[in-house]
Parts: sequence; structure tokens; C-alpha cells
Amino acid sequence: MLDACPDHYIIATSTDGKQVVVETTGGSPVASEFVIDYSDSRGIQTALDPAFPIRIIGTARFKDGVIVGGVCHQFRQEGEGFRAKLSVEFPMMILPHMIAEHRWHLAAEFSNWIEAAAAS
Repeated sequence: MLDACPDHYIIATSTDGKQVVVETTGGSPVASEFVIDYSDSRGIQTALDPAFPIRIIGTARFKDGVIVGGVCHQFRQEGEGFRAKLSVEFPMMILPHMIAEHRWHLAAEFSNWIEAAAAS
């Protein structure tokens, strides 16, 4: 998980099953720490696509419980491979250039995971 992207500092699963993440997000010079709860999709705005039945959805919160966004990654089999729709939701106040930078983060992260899975 850490090797997938140089922006990652910590990606770990806590004892309650939530994912603890410390990373620089969207090109920020400062790392942020948040927790993704994949058992909670309340507030997620990304539309679910019925053509993508495999989903990873979760709400992201700071340690104090304040919701700061979420993820809604959707996948489907396609031939001998798959297709993915990767979505990260940010608070409205996030600057557009940070969202554009985070697209590169996701591209690097998932490309590296896919290549590692294919090689194993």
C-alpha cells in the first residue's frame, strides 16, 4: 500500500476495521491524516453505476469524527481484465488544482497496485 504512491506515509487497518491514512493529498505540502470507514457510505455523492457491480465505498473522517470526504471506486470485469471508475470526494472548499493533482495520485496508486497484482 505504501509503495503504490510516494504521497503515502501510512495506510493501515485499525482494530475496528477502518483504514487509517496519512498522505499528502492533491499536491499539498502537508500530510493529512484521516480514517475511511468502508462500512459507512452515508453522504457519498458519487452516483452508483449498475454496470460496475464491484464497489469500494467509504466515508472519510478526521479523528474527531468530522466528515472530510470519501471514496467510491467501482469496478467491472471486462474480457480478461477489468474497468474501473475511481472517485474521491473532497470538501467543497478544496482548490481545483488540488483535485487535479489528486487525479495523478490515483492514477499512480492504482497503476502500481495493478502492475504488482499482475506480477504476482
